[in-house]
Amino acid sequence: MKLKFVALIIALLTLHAIPALSKTRCTPVYIFGVSASFNDSIVYFTDIQIIDSAWIEERGNMLLGRLEYSYQLRSFVNARGEANRTCLVAFAFKEKDIMKKYQHMKKQFTGSKKRPTKYDVREIDEDEFKFHSVTPDGMTIDDSTIDEKASRRIEKSKAKKEKGMLKNNPSGADSNPDSTPVIPPRH
Repeated sequence: MKLKFVALIIALLTLHAIPALSKTRCTPVYIFGVSASFNDSIVYFTDIQIIDSAWIEERGNMLLGRLEYSYQLRSFVNARGEANRTCLVAFAFKEKDIMKKYQHMKKQFTGSKKRPTKYDVREIDEDEFKFHSVTPDGMTIDDSTIDEKASRRIEKSKAKKEKGMLKNNPSGADSNPDSTPVIPPRH
């Protein structure tokens, strides 16, 4: 019995030390935030933004500092007079993946034509609020690897955005200056 207990303790200590041994990488990511409250029906969505140097844990591709990113959004919404809100962030490495997450999350709060929801969905423009890169405690660039391929992909997206060709529309249409923008109905 003591041998099993000792083996269990060793296994737990080993599993506890594994995250400390995992590698990190500094890479650009796409990110957006959502702020909702259980006390009212207003839900805030930020624009999809690009963070140039986000820290990712290679094991599991987890964004380090997720809590700090959601606190950035929470403090912005609190400054606007909206207290006690739950804020979350979603991220992806590719534009296509973040658009899919954004559309899915937005559909949860807007509903469909047959089953509309009673949420008041409001947008927060990138001019009003912008996420800032968070460096985890004790981390330096020397401690991680820099993802060059992702950096080139993000640079292409930034160039598209400047030319007005980036897919910002949640419906998936390109934002062409000649076409009229599609505005989803508010319920």
